[in-house]
Amino acid sequence: MPLSNLSFHPTVYLWEITESLEELLNIPKLTEDETNIVMSFRKENRKKEILASRALLQSIIPDAHIHYSNKNPQLTGKEKEISITHSDNKVMIQLVPKDKLCGVDLQEITDKAIRVKTKFLHPSEISLMDECELDTLSFCNLLWSAKEAAFKAFASVCEQEEVIEFKTQLILTDILVDQNKMSGQFIEKNKRTSFELGFSIQSDFVVTWFDRLS
Repeated sequence: MPLSNLSFHPTVYLWEITESLEELLNIPKLTEDETNIVMSFRKENRKKEILASRALLQSIIPDAHIHYSNKNPQLTGKEKEISITHSDNKVMIQLVPKDKLCGVDLQEITDKAIRVKTKFLHPSEISLMDECELDTLSFCNLLWSAKEAAFKAFASVCEQEEVIEFKTQLILTDILVDQNKMSGQFIEKNKRTSFELGFSIQSDFVVTWFDRLS
């Protein structure tokens, strides 16, 4: 289907994939490089995700195309930043003005987030879980998604060469459930950068997006 009727934030867009591969091949207009990317994947689902992300983008900016720099998606010739996420039959993008931090993540709600919570949650976040009104399943999936979104936002601007550590460098400090907002800190070389995220919890998935530095 085209753009989902679910509304999250003015910068965030969702496409729920109901089309066949053949149908999706006829929706976006692809460059040669984009076509090669699609055909480089063997699995049909992965091809559909790539095609749906381009179809979603072009439903918002008709002549837009994507290239990659250091494995990060970039809009070709447009004064905007883009972040892409996909899970199961859903593709989502975030579009923000050029040089703004950008990061969106969609996670299907599963028990795995609970099973591995000690690998990605800081002790202070474990304590936050006890204080939060969300149930454990929603909380763990939400913070997993939040750290993915924050990672995407900071990965392109961080100074360190090492991979950003979810457990010790991306720390969520507050969750305002009634406002669908979270705050946190990115810790790098003893420097702390505060940020805010938006989120939405649906029946079977959660989505988070980078909102702003704070």
